[in-house]
Amino acid sequence: MTPTDISSARHAPLSPRMREIVDAGIEVTARGGLRGLTHRAVDAEAGLPPGSTSSYLRTRLALTVAVTERVMAIFDESVTGLAHRLDARPLTDEQVVGEVIELFASWLAHPALLLARQELAAEANRHPEVARVVCPARDTTEQLIAVMLERLGAPQPEVRARAVLAAGEGVLSAAMSYPEDIRGDYARTVMRTIVEAFAATERSLRAV
Repeated sequence: MTPTDISSARHAPLSPRMREIVDAGIEVTARGGLRGLTHRAVDAEAGLPPGSTSSYLRTRLALTVAVTERVMAIFDESVTGLAHRLDARPLTDEQVVGEVIELFASWLAHPALLLARQELAAEANRHPEVARVVCPARDTTEQLIAVMLERLGAPQPEVRARAVLAAGEGVLSAAMSYPEDIRGDYARTVMRTIVEAFAATERSLRAV
């Protein structure tokens, strides 16, 4: 498997007004959780007249799904962008690892997106409509990680990629509790430890 085998999700372009609505929905969700995601709250956040959001997205579930699609599209874009860059130029294994770790660390620069993603991932457990958006985005990231692990000679790279992603999501969540100026270094250090552990071959583990 190569990075070009990673299939990027195709997201329909949003109208300027719809983008304004869902971006406001991200901020509302990040600040107050999904309980705070209401049509009225989004109208207020976006500075729109009351009723504007409901004219585009009639139900709360439709609003939640639209916000989920926007959040996951942003993450998808960064993942597939890295996949194409890795495929476009020759890199050493260490450089590939560094690029993937930096991808995770870069998400910390967008705390609202991370907080909204965490809320929406939990909501996916309750609503299959949300899960149908969240799961493909996670799959895309898993595939990128599997490419990296395969290059490093790790056995069962697809299986280990799931573990690395799950651990990486935990790292990002933990990093958010630290002061902003040390979050990136924390994430890079811990992510490297995780990648090195899961990239270890059975032979190298027996040698420990």
